[in-house]
Amino acid sequence: MKALTPLKKYGFKVFLAPTLKLFEVATELFSPFLVRYIIDEGIAKNDWNFTWKASLILFGVALLGFLFTMLAQYLCSRVACDYAHDLRKEVFHKVISLSDKQLDTFGKEKILTIVNNDTFAMQSGVNMFMRLIFRPPFLFIGATILSFIIDIRAGFIYVGALIACAIVIGVVMVASNEKYTAIQASLDEMTLISGDALSGAKPVRAFNKEEHEETRFNVSVANYKHRNLDLASTNAWLNPLTFFFVNAALILVVYVGGFSGGENSGLTTGQIVSLISYLVSCLAAMIMFSRMIFALNKASASKKRIDSLLALEGDIKNTGIITKDEEASGSKLIEFKDVSLTYGKEGDKPAVSNLTFRIDQGETVGIIGGTGSGKSTAISLLLRLYEPTSGQIFYRGIPLYEYDLNALRKEISVALQKPSIFKGTIRSNLLLSKKDATEEEMVKALKDALAYDYVSKYDDFLDHEVEEGGANLSGGQKQRLLIARALLKGGDLLILDDCMSALDYLSDQKVRSNISKIKGLTKIIVSQRASSLIDCDKILVFDNGQIIASGKHEELLKSCDIYREIFEIQKGGVR
Repeated sequence: MKALTPLKKYGFKVFLAPTLKLFEVATELFSPFLVRYIIDEGIAKNDWNFTWKASLILFGVALLGFLFTMLAQYLCSRVACDYAHDLRKEVFHKVISLSDKQLDTFGKEKILTIVNNDTFAMQSGVNMFMRLIFRPPFLFIGATILSFIIDIRAGFIYVGALIACAIVIGVVMVASNEKYTAIQASLDEMTLISGDALSGAKPVRAFNKEEHEETRFNVSVANYKHRNLDLASTNAWLNPLTFFFVNAALILVVYVGGFSGGENSGLTTGQIVSLISYLVSCLAAMIMFSRMIFALNKASASKKRIDSLLALEGDIKNTGIITKDEEASGSKLIEFKDVSLTYGKEGDKPAVSNLTFRIDQGETVGIIGGTGSGKSTAISLLLRLYEPTSGQIFYRGIPLYEYDLNALRKEISVALQKPSIFKGTIRSNLLLSKKDATEEEMVKALKDALAYDYVSKYDDFLDHEVEEGGANLSGGQKQRLLIARALLKGGDLLILDDCMSALDYLSDQKVRSNISKIKGLTKIIVSQRASSLIDCDKILVFDNGQIIASGKHEELLKSCDIYREIFEIQKGGVR
């Protein structure tokens, strides 16, 4: 029921809409029955007074049926749209509650397909279900009963045709259900490949791999096409077979009634017209019912995928109740004790292992190491984007998981390695960190991050448009905007996770100098430039997921070969 849970709040409307459809069916069934008497009792006997009165009643019934139909259709569409709106919100809420590890494991491209494609399939399924769950069955039953009333032979013809159609629909429904699931999996694959091609367009061109990527995508598209054709070939049997049985029943009814108006069979012209009308209505209802089956099959496959996402329990739970106001005494701010993290399955090589270090309040701590050495992983653990596989992290002297998660992230400002720039304006990107920031505060943050130099050149200044992913900004401009956003937020701890790599050495030094003037701020600077960490109170050297050395710059030059090698390769850096 997970994907259908948001539908509960619309329970009355969900019940009302199909009920209105029943009244619509009643008017639809009554009309041919009345037509029979208009023909047999009015027109055939030249009783025009009866004909006009009955015709007026017929018009009133048709108008009433139209009103029921319009109201029911409106309710169905409104409920389906509102339900899809709530479902998308619930899915999105679940997505942002998951840890980075869960997002990576589940698949970000699959999540995008669920948010966009699967929720729409559920919306269509709910709409079709409300509209047609009662209408075709009651129309079939009502038409069959009335056909027995008109002529028992016609009644048996109806029953045979409906049973045959039901068998066809059941077989097609069972056969197509798994095929829809396979199609959605192919759609995930196409989304993944196209997403990789878009995000990696530059390296694809640089390595002359356009043809390779086109081949991958073409194979995926061909697979998707094949599965769709397979499904279409199954569904293609539905309409022809149901049409065949209904039309066969129509021929039998006419045959039973007789071609000349039923003189030899006992059926009048009005009776034959009524029976044909009921069959035509059943045929139309059968078409709509088959469409509902398609929509429900697709919705069923999508529901399984949505349920699998909603069933995930977030690894990161905000069970802590302690905040800064309740902090333990002492200068110790952060402490890692034998902390390890494995991204994959148990038994895989850990990303970091046995991390043990301490950071006091007001300290400036540098972290350096090669690519993949575990620097950013340690930061992710501190931010509780991941939970450690073993060991424990302490914040303000208490276990990190006991500290209120919202309070923790409120105290920490961070500029991560990957530029996270959102479509909007310079102002809207800055306000993400502090929604009530004044323009003076934003200007100061921009100046400290050296971003004011380029922002001030825009005619619209802070309201300058930023494209998706900051596509209209250079690498250095993105990083300076990220640093400005982190500085604007404030807090007790500032983390700069290799976010100055696109800055030249002089700009790097100026930004660090501006940050150093902020009193009482604890700083963690992650960098691959030894020159950026020279003034740090302590430097942690990472290698292969472990801390191999710790100390000041001068100490590490003497005691750590890897640090000395990095510094010498970079020619000592620039202070």
